[in-house]
Amino acid sequence: MTMRAGFHLSTLTVAAVVTATAAAGVPAAVAAPAAHTARAGAAPAAAPAWHTVRAGQLTSTADLFDVTTAGPDAAWAVGIQTVDGGATQGVILHWNGTAWRRQATPGVPATATWEAVSAASAHDVWAYGWDQTRETLAHYDGTRWKNVELPALPDGQIYGFAELAAVPGTLWVATDSAVAAYSGGTWTSTALPAGTFVSSVQARSATDAWAVGQTVSGLTSRPVALHWDGHAWQDVSPTGTGLQLTDVYQESARSVWATAVTTATEDTPQQTRVLHWDGHGWLDATGPRLDLGSSVISGDGKGTVWVSGDPNGYEGPAVYWRLRHGVWTSVPGDTVPGGVTQSYDVTGLAPIGSTGRFWSVGSYELIVGEATSATYELIQRSPR
Repeated sequence: MTMRAGFHLSTLTVAAVVTATAAAGVPAAVAAPAAHTARAGAAPAAAPAWHTVRAGQLTSTADLFDVTTAGPDAAWAVGIQTVDGGATQGVILHWNGTAWRRQATPGVPATATWEAVSAASAHDVWAYGWDQTRETLAHYDGTRWKNVELPALPDGQIYGFAELAAVPGTLWVATDSAVAAYSGGTWTSTALPAGTFVSSVQARSATDAWAVGQTVSGLTSRPVALHWDGHAWQDVSPTGTGLQLTDVYQESARSVWATAVTTATEDTPQQTRVLHWDGHGWLDATGPRLDLGSSVISGDGKGTVWVSGDPNGYEGPAVYWRLRHGVWTSVPGDTVPGGVTQSYDVTGLAPIGSTGRFWSVGSYELIVGEATSATYELIQRSPR
């Protein structure tokens, strides 16, 4: 039985707010937090620092949407590929410490696409997918996959592009209608206000979770950041309009990072922002030349933060930015060998245990003719 928890909408007064400029309708920059002052890093290295581990092994029209890890020898990536007849097929890839391979354990459900994945441990992994007839939530216990029934949403709504965050004992499922927690075989759901669109959810524990996105009302949008404190979801959104939070990474109880994009206007192109929550308010921590489109963010919990997104113009290899010791440094991605490639799109980042390295997943295009191309899956690994 689904139980509703309290949803508190008291927006906190932030120490340094993100406000909208009257002329351009985009947020104005505010001071970066003192502990994370953004400075330009050294010039990019001559050789790519990220290394391609897997690319082009699925069929054409393949893409990976999310990645999760449970140590250096256990990781999962999920996405989609096209099979005979043009139908799509959900794909779960597993890293065993040596290679990425299709998940072949018993019970993997069939679905048209796997959209999200999150692991609390190597024996507690969750994946969400969907097709034209149903939505699928599956759990992996280290031996086999098993379907878990999703709770009903208000007014018969569907989940669609749900986001997952798993911690020991609890799974968070965030959608545009509600945020639901699964613990001890019971679902507890909190309805979200109309017009809310959730982009990302992350949790450190069953009593400390974050969900970010935007709320749209007519032609106006505002950023949304919700914090679960163990009792209710508190609205701690940055103020202002014209900003969409795209991803969230929780470094500690008082250090949360979010990527965002501004609304493009006739006079101002879309801009990428990086915001930092210090336990009291949101501060702008955007580094120089940080132009990545709709970005993803992750970190190692020890002060290093990685950001990646679509490169400007959607040509060339992926673009990554690393924040370490208060310095933003551009670290180039790898170009897949064996042909002319473009449109490298990174959609997921995850730390590889405590190694100091990261996985990234996404896709790239291989040019196969003067006017045609094929899309393939991409997995890269970072330097330390």
